[in-house]
Amino acid sequence: MIDHSPKIAKMIFMVEEGKKARNRFSFEKALKELEQIVEKLDSGELSLDEMLVQFEKGISLVRDCQKFLAQAKEKVEVLIQEQDKLKLEGQGEGEGEEDEEEDD
Repeated sequence: MIDHSPKIAKMIFMVEEGKKARNRFSFEKALKELEQIVEKLDSGELSLDEMLVQFEKGISLVRDCQKFLAQAKEKVEVLIQEQDKLKLEGQGEGEGEEDEEEDD
C-alpha cells in the first residue's frame, strides 16, 4: 500500500501558501486605492453617506500603510544592527591578527 500522506501534506501546504500570498498586504495597491478615494472625495459627486464610507475606507488603508511602514522600518533597523555587529566582529578579528604580527 502506498503512503500518500507526504504528498497530501505538501499539497495542503501549497494551498495555504497560496492563500497567504493572496491575502498579503500590498503597500502599492493600498496607495493606489487611497489615491482613488481622494479623487472620489474631491470630485464632489458623492453623497454624504458615500463620502463617509469612502473616508472610513481611506482611514483604514492609512492605518494599514502606517503599520506596514512601521514593520518595514523595524526590519531595516534590525538588518542595520546585524550588519554593524558583523563589521565590529570583523574589525575585532583583524586587529587581533595585527597585534600578533607586531609581537614577532
